[in-house]
Amino acid sequence: MPTVVAVLALVVFVGAICFRNYQRRKVFVIHSPRFGILNLKGELANSIVSLDMEVLGPVLGQPQQSSADPPLCDVLFLYCDIGLNGDIENYSGNLRDVIQTSGAKVVVVASENRGEAYIASTKAKTHGLANLVMTIARKEAAFPKFFSRLFEDMKKGVSMPMAWVKLAPQGPVKEHANLPEMFFVCEAGQMVFK
Repeated sequence: MPTVVAVLALVVFVGAICFRNYQRRKVFVIHSPRFGILNLKGELANSIVSLDMEVLGPVLGQPQQSSADPPLCDVLFLYCDIGLNGDIENYSGNLRDVIQTSGAKVVVVASENRGEAYIASTKAKTHGLANLVMTIARKEAAFPKFFSRLFEDMKKGVSMPMAWVKLAPQGPVKEHANLPEMFFVCEAGQMVFK
């Protein structure tokens, strides 16, 4: 039977290998990321769309906007209502379909939805994979400020998951009180902007 010290040494060794492998993974570079906005909520979302554009415009540039079909882009902010069955109101498909059609590698559902709706809309992973952010609570101006800082870090060469952890340390910490409540699913892996 292995001793506690041997087991701990093995865990540390395996953890070090995993961390080194994580660092060596290829980082996907998005040159001059194209910013897109898909507003399927109409006038109900106009104020938050305007706020997000005002804060994110200096970082990502002028977005391509649509209220029907997903624009072709690298970073998509989606404003929609997702039902508990996973369907998106005012759209013929689900979240995976939006991601696939837009071609975006970073997709942010920028309007608030319930966790159960997100689970229903993303459970099939047959298509439409991206680094996906799903919003539970925007907390007003905290939302666009968080993404402005995240994207600025990505432009400085910090990969998206590392920048996320820097801004939103994992676990119950005080810093989370001033952050929007979101799920981050890192399906597309390490990526930076240039």
